[in-house]
Amino acid sequence: MLFVLSCFAFAQNGNSIGKEAEAARQDAAAKRAIADEAKKQADAVKEEIKPRACVSTCEVKWNETQRKKIAAAVAEANKKEREAKIAELKAEKTETAPVAPHTEPPAALPIEPPVATEEPVAAEPAPVAGFDIAMILVKGSTFFTMGCTKEQGADCNDDERPAHNVTLSDFYISKSPVTQKLWENVMGANPSRFKGANLPVESVSWNDAQEFIKKLNAMSGKKYRLPTETEWEFAARGGIMSLYQKFSGSNNLNAVAWHNGNSGQRTQPVCFRQPNELGICDMSGNVWEWVQDWKDNYSSTGLKANPAGPASGINRAYRGGSWQDGASYCRVSKRGSATPDSRSSTLGFRLVLDK
Repeated sequence: MLFVLSCFAFAQNGNSIGKEAEAARQDAAAKRAIADEAKKQADAVKEEIKPRACVSTCEVKWNETQRKKIAAAVAEANKKEREAKIAELKAEKTETAPVAPHTEPPAALPIEPPVATEEPVAAEPAPVAGFDIAMILVKGSTFFTMGCTKEQGADCNDDERPAHNVTLSDFYISKSPVTQKLWENVMGANPSRFKGANLPVESVSWNDAQEFIKKLNAMSGKKYRLPTETEWEFAARGGIMSLYQKFSGSNNLNAVAWHNGNSGQRTQPVCFRQPNELGICDMSGNVWEWVQDWKDNYSSTGLKANPAGPASGINRAYRGGSWQDGASYCRVSKRGSATPDSRSSTLGFRLVLDK
């Protein structure tokens, strides 16, 4: 009799778990359908075409309105995608767990990795095969505002003002800063203070970066270059996909950056923090990044097309903040500069290709 009762209890428990699993599967499927539809709607907004009769001032206003519509649609799609992933994880756990059908999913996805003080094993997100560098397309814009915009708040410095409008053509930018592995493939030696194949190369001057690019182009047959300051900021903000956030990819610095509060006072492997809206890593924190331009004050005169900075100067600009900096230095509009021969363990760079 005891055996029969035990079997009955087991069957009842299994039936309960089966019902719970089925309900979780149905919930996950429903949320996945909603997420897929939200993505389709976001894609449709991105494909909307400006009315043929809309020119001049109308075009500027339409572009600005369209940017906001895209940002809202992408934000909603991301929200629904996250809800779907949580539901799918819950369904998976319900199916595999013998008991505890009420187990709650994690509060947020994805879960951030712990702070690394040594380079993790097998961490490379995009292994370099020869000189095949992971590049991301940045679609241009006919109306982009750079500098001290509203979300930067009271942290803006004088050299970030005035906020001003530019237009940009399409370009490709490297997914991560140049790694030590790539640098050694081209240059042979490694000048970095903190050694590791998948760490960003640092302790390189603007002049060193130019020499590297010259050799890389000769070896690869391509025409890499440093980004202009405008290209760098546009990419860091997420391009036309921008959600208008303070840092590159988030208003939460820990989510996207290695900085003085989590870096262990050293560089960390590239792409170990959340990428921005375009899938670009480490544009806030880890290492400052040299750009092509001479550093100069901004001008509010006119709508500039593909600005490349002044023709001459004393200091070259760099952007993004580093492993030893706080939040105000890792903002997307923050500017830094140094002489072209300056080197620091906080300074590296990334690459651009014209489309």
